[in-house]
Amino acid sequence: MNTAVSLLFTAILFGSSAFAAPSLTIIGQDYEPFYFKSGTSGVQGACYEIIQRLCQMEQIHCKFKIAPLRKFLSMLRDGKADIGCPISASPQRETVFFMTPVFSTKYSFFGPENYVKKIKGYPDLKGMKVGVFSPSMTEVSLQKIHEFSDKGFLIEPEATVFVSLRKLENKAYPLAYLNRDVAATWIQRTRSQLLEVPELGESVSYYMAFSKKRFDQTQFSRLEGHLLEMRKNRFMDSIAEKYKLHLFQGSARNP
Repeated sequence: MNTAVSLLFTAILFGSSAFAAPSLTIIGQDYEPFYFKSGTSGVQGACYEIIQRLCQMEQIHCKFKIAPLRKFLSMLRDGKADIGCPISASPQRETVFFMTPVFSTKYSFFGPENYVKKIKGYPDLKGMKVGVFSPSMTEVSLQKIHEFSDKGFLIEPEATVFVSLRKLENKAYPLAYLNRDVAATWIQRTRSQLLEVPELGESVSYYMAFSKKRFDQTQFSRLEGHLLEMRKNRFMDSIAEKYKLHLFQGSARNP
């Protein structure tokens, strides 16, 4: 089949879809339970299942890939990936992506019981070293707490969330600051005794990001309609329950 005939076949096959391309590339970082690679099963997670249903509704093939956060963001920015999930919002990111909120979550401190039970407020962090994934919005959140608490504790940047959890487990430092749902899943899977510090931290929404290099407003609105349908028929609720997550309950906003 020559190139011209192949392109014609593709156009006919996907003529009913909102997209000119024969497939979409989905990207996310290894971030269980939201999006992660599970042994020989391939990519799994709450974001994966929602986007997989989105692809089925569009009747289009989707390729799911995992990349470190910086590459994940650059692929969406440059149009090398079509959809990414999950991602937290910032003014800088919103100039690049269409975004729709999916999950409500939180950045929290975790540590062994002997440290956690002593912490009643931010002043109690004084003198402690806190591990955090860097660069990330989790680190930005921790830096704000650092300023608020008069820089009373030390920040230890780590290459991934899971490096900080493993070092925390091995007592490299007393606390780590990370996504509550990611930490809870890791703690359950590894049977760790680490605990969450009550009350402290910051609530955050996680989004699904759409590359502006790959979608126009009409296509984006079409996908938003599919997501709304998934909420109405409680498909998203079933996914949230399966992965022990909380759906975002506010109204969607677009940059």
